[in-house]
Amino acid sequence: MNHPGASSPSIALRETAELLYGHDPLPGIVAVERLGGDRVRLYRRDGVVSAEEDALRPWLLAERPEPWRSQRGVADVELLAGEHELRYLVAFSDWPSFLDAAQTAQETGERFFRLRSPVEQYLVRTGRTLFKGMVFAEPRRLQIDIETLGLDARDPESQIIVVAMKLGNDVEELYWLEESEAELLARVSERLLELDPDVIEGHNLFNFDLPFLVARAERLGVPLRWGRDGSPVRIGAGSARFKAGPLTMPYTPAYIHGRHVVDTYQQIQRYDIGGHLSSYGLKQAVEELGLTRPSREFVPGAEIAAVWRHDRDRLLRYALDDVRDVEVLSNLATPTEFYQTQILPRPFQAVATGGPGEKLNDLMLRAYLMHGHSIPTAQPSRGYPGGHAELLATGVFRPVVKCDVESLYPSIMLTEGITSGRDTLGAYLPMLADLTRRRLEAKRESRRAIQAGQEAERAMWEGMQGSFKVLINSFYGYLGYGGGHFNDFDAAERVTLAGQRIVKQVVENLQAHGATPIEVDTDGVYFVPPADVDVPGAEEQFISEVASDLPAGIRLSHDGRFAGMLSLRLKTYALLSHDGAMTLKGSALRSRRMEPVLRRFLVDAARRFLRDEREAVREDYFALAERMRQRQVRPDEIVQWGMINDQTLAKFPRLQRLLARLPNPALGRQGGRLEFYERQDGELGLIDEWDHDENTVYLLRRLRDVAERFRDLFGSDSEFDAFFPAITMRTDMDAARKQEAAEQLSMFA
Repeated sequence: MNHPGASSPSIALRETAELLYGHDPLPGIVAVERLGGDRVRLYRRDGVVSAEEDALRPWLLAERPEPWRSQRGVADVELLAGEHELRYLVAFSDWPSFLDAAQTAQETGERFFRLRSPVEQYLVRTGRTLFKGMVFAEPRRLQIDIETLGLDARDPESQIIVVAMKLGNDVEELYWLEESEAELLARVSERLLELDPDVIEGHNLFNFDLPFLVARAERLGVPLRWGRDGSPVRIGAGSARFKAGPLTMPYTPAYIHGRHVVDTYQQIQRYDIGGHLSSYGLKQAVEELGLTRPSREFVPGAEIAAVWRHDRDRLLRYALDDVRDVEVLSNLATPTEFYQTQILPRPFQAVATGGPGEKLNDLMLRAYLMHGHSIPTAQPSRGYPGGHAELLATGVFRPVVKCDVESLYPSIMLTEGITSGRDTLGAYLPMLADLTRRRLEAKRESRRAIQAGQEAERAMWEGMQGSFKVLINSFYGYLGYGGGHFNDFDAAERVTLAGQRIVKQVVENLQAHGATPIEVDTDGVYFVPPADVDVPGAEEQFISEVASDLPAGIRLSHDGRFAGMLSLRLKTYALLSHDGAMTLKGSALRSRRMEPVLRRFLVDAARRFLRDEREAVREDYFALAERMRQRQVRPDEIVQWGMINDQTLAKFPRLQRLLARLPNPALGRQGGRLEFYERQDGELGLIDEWDHDENTVYLLRRLRDVAERFRDLFGSDSEFDAFFPAITMRTDMDAARKQEAAEQLSMFA
């Protein structure tokens, strides 16, 4: 829809940059905190941090003025322009008056909208944002990690024995238990205040380190006064939700006055948008990303107490390596959130934990209030068609190329002028266009920095273009966001239908040019190119020819080349890169809860099928089955894990029974991770208690289930069953091998 508001003269009164970046360019703000009822304190960094104060006038948006003018503390009721439902801006003299009025309005059923954070209210109304004029390397970011003798902070014996801290390249420090735990925490707090970080980072910081530190400090009567105003670390009541792609996970929020808390356990999940990592644990994630240092020290959790007693230096090296790894993950995953914070009227911590819909809501809210314009209420949710996904062929294909429509949905919105029907100011598309332009500029600058060997410059531009990309891709999703003030499900549907037409045209063009399309998923197509298209330059030229008649503004790009692809079913495939690296896609191939020995078999089998080593796949199958039958698997090969939360416990009664038997109830804390295996009696047991009592029948059945992933590679069920026969404890392995070998000769000769 080409909305008439798209060229509204009201928007022309302001630069689009003001809509995106706010209209007050005050530099160097690293934190904003409420101070009393009617003030805020701004912390600004220019080498060192200084503090200054500003007025806070809390506000909300209402549908009618009458109930508010009589409320205590109301300073002003302003009629906003336009005809949207939220037409009145109600301002209050102080925060307590705002809270009282909102509570009264809720009780009487009055319809209104409010931002619950006084900091976000202040940033929206003033047009200020954090970190203006700064690059990611400038704020002081401190990484912290603790080692403990237990997991239950209420247990007197669960002492904190080591605290490791890192800040930049100059500060790497260890503090360990000497006189007393209280003295250790006091030393850590004193040093943290001296270092004065703007950001405190850790892995699983929200769900373990900070709650544990606070609980131990309170027990010992030494509160952690880490706030810039001398206030203690505050653990939020209940749990909040963190969104990464389609996943939403609970966490325990924590707050430190004047500082931001960033959990790399969350950020690496948001970074892993393609779902390539099998685990988000600190050591596992760093290892799978290929970032493990050769000298990295490891101490299994179960051995920490023993190592503390007998090899303390090893534990200290391990703790220091942990904070180094936290910095590695933060440098990789958090620049996107940092540069978004320069745009969004939100604190860094809120940007790092908030969802994309909330962020665009804040952008649009600021743009409209900047123009004194009324705000619509969200439309009720409804379903609409999604992206086009189609499996065109199964089997093994070599070589394979992927083409991708760059930013398909945002490009459609810009080229066809599709925006929210209630964006009467026409702010939405100009912001999207400006972000797109800025991203392309940032990508160009990143390439220039690479050519010039300027690593710091490259990192800055990559962080910026990544933050722009995330916001750009959120513009389409916001149209279908149930909580969006400017959502528009009709517009979202028009975008997806246009996307379906374009990607189907790409498939037709590929076929017309002699390629073999394999799979389509929303904006990308995997295909086998013609035989003479066998080097990157030729592949790019081929894709340009395929895209020659696509609509104006739609760019088809080269998005990867692979030695082979194992296509099994829709959105379930394995890719083998030319350097031998393997990527698995689809829950059937990359379940994080699959036992490691089965996951390794699956990955190896996929690799062997891609290399046409079918005989070796079957040999691996028989060999693993025999190891299971002879109870030769190790506990680390059969371990399973689960996150402890109400949803998981409701689905898995056996996990509930395991929790009831735990020797240490703290192991089953909400939000925690538990490692277990299936025992011979069918119940679950802690992996630390394994005693060669695994359920072999279950493991053999699971092995066959894993082999089922490859059924579509065979011409018939009988062929598959001959290749991967079901094996039981009673199976005669020698006879089975001879029979399968004979059948193999006739079947695959």
